[in-house]
Amino acid sequence: MKNYLNKILLGFITLLLLSCATTDNLGDLSKRFDEIKKIETLFFNQMPLPRDARISPDKSLILGEGDNWAGRIELSSSMEPLEASAFFITEYPKHGWQLISSTKAKLSILVFSSNTRTLTLEITEGGPLAAKSMIVMTVAPKVQSQTASDSKK
Repeated sequence: MKNYLNKILLGFITLLLLSCATTDNLGDLSKRFDEIKKIETLFFNQMPLPRDARISPDKSLILGEGDNWAGRIELSSSMEPLEASAFFITEYPKHGWQLISSTKAKLSILVFSSNTRTLTLEITEGGPLAAKSMIVMTVAPKVQSQTASDSKK
């Protein structure tokens, strides 16, 4: 009888520990989902993403909110790197971004500018078991150049 009660108690403790672990995992998943939604909201109508882009929230950092945010977003896509570069070069000017510079190589770098911000895209090949391309987007406020009279003050 004592053995039977020990087994029941052990089973109860095991279930309790498993339920705690599951709750923590669900909390982490919920937090990640919220982070992805925040990033997607920031991009809405400002910066289109490839149709299948997946955001890596644990490798991304957003500072600020609304139109004044800055940060680094890491994405993966099933597009080949050249196809991804073509997507950004074609789509971003439609949303007020001007292409400033582009380098196409094993690591392609595209630099865009809008009225208030700059955007640097780094596009590389994905790994053998990963997506076809990895994309790192870095967005920052545009530094306004000062005139000579402003610098003398």
